[in-house]
Amino acid sequence: MKSFYGFTKPYDFNRAFPFATATFFLLLTIGVMVSAALFGRLGWDTYRFWYFLYVGSIALIAAALSFIPKLAWSLIALCFLEISLGLGTAVLEKTHILKKSMLPLVERLSDDRSSEFRFHPLLGYVPTPDFLRLSPFKIQHDSYGLRGAERDRNRLAQKIVIAAVGGSTTYGLGVANGQTWPDMLERKLGDQYAVLNHGVVGYSTVENLIQTLFYLNSYNVKPQCAVYYEGWNDIHNAHLPNLDPAYANWHQLKKAETIRELPLAARISPLSQIAFRQLQSWIEIIPMAENLSDKPPGQGNDKRLENIFRTNLKAIAAINKQRGITSIFVGQLLNRALLGPGARAKVEWWGLVRGTDAWPLQAHFNKILEETAEELDIPAFIPPIDEFRDTDFVDQGHFSPAGDEKFVAMLEPVVRANCKKQ
Repeated sequence: MKSFYGFTKPYDFNRAFPFATATFFLLLTIGVMVSAALFGRLGWDTYRFWYFLYVGSIALIAAALSFIPKLAWSLIALCFLEISLGLGTAVLEKTHILKKSMLPLVERLSDDRSSEFRFHPLLGYVPTPDFLRLSPFKIQHDSYGLRGAERDRNRLAQKIVIAAVGGSTTYGLGVANGQTWPDMLERKLGDQYAVLNHGVVGYSTVENLIQTLFYLNSYNVKPQCAVYYEGWNDIHNAHLPNLDPAYANWHQLKKAETIRELPLAARISPLSQIAFRQLQSWIEIIPMAENLSDKPPGQGNDKRLENIFRTNLKAIAAINKQRGITSIFVGQLLNRALLGPGARAKVEWWGLVRGTDAWPLQAHFNKILEETAEELDIPAFIPPIDEFRDTDFVDQGHFSPAGDEKFVAMLEPVVRANCKKQ
């Protein structure tokens, strides 16, 4: 063995150097992998686990092939690039030198959301009809793509039907079927009512306006009432230059990335991701959303966005009024515990809005929503933010089951008072 690796005269370390380098990368990978697992940041069925397995395998193969130095060094170079792009950018993100790490996500492979939604030419994407996923919690869509179990049309026609409209908090991102606020609202209201969940991840008043115009009559049953939980997906368009009235020049492009499928290799290998994104930019018809990570965040209010928001609310209310549907506007809440002075300067989905500015901006839009409802003489409800705690959210703004329950307890009297059988 010594002579094979050149440790005997005439001393030739041509094989020893690649073996030692590859072994170092292998031990480094194993060490980081074990540390991540101990701190609960790694599960076996995650993209990140398979990244470590992939990098470790390259190092192991390079060590095994050290008797072919040129091939071993090529594999070591590949291993170095993958470690630099993955672990290296993660360290730079932690030290605030980079805005975003390329280290693969801790989401499980089985949680891939691309099959949960499908392309739609007007809305960008819609929930996939008849979709069912049981792990890590149950997500089910009916045949109309609404979150929840299939309904009986004849029974719906006998009830007071309420359409719950909004973004991911209405859809129930982070909670199981039965724990979304539309589910809880239906149970709270009783057997005479049916609440259909039209919420979709990423939808703003733009998409909700299109839904109101074309898609509220699921099961061919017109709702008596439509409850709109609005704000978060509108305010992330604040301070964008030349903002399109339909948010088409950034928000809609960011949504497209949700269902733009990456091959498995690009989800695991940072190098493959770079190569695929570059190829995609050459051949993809729909352009990528502008990368705003290097642009300074905006501050204060955005009058153009406020006017768009107000116009959309008025259009929604006018369409419903013409059809005999009562509109109820509800202001949105965010988790202030995660949006204080220690919040990240910017969150990717929020564009040019700083984390610390998110709630003040949302509170301002809640005021606009309330004033617009008063002007139109329709009911509105602004949930009292001081009644909600960190435990009422699963992240910076999506309700936990406890938050959904608290929210519904406040909303139910407003809905009951304004939603009647016609």
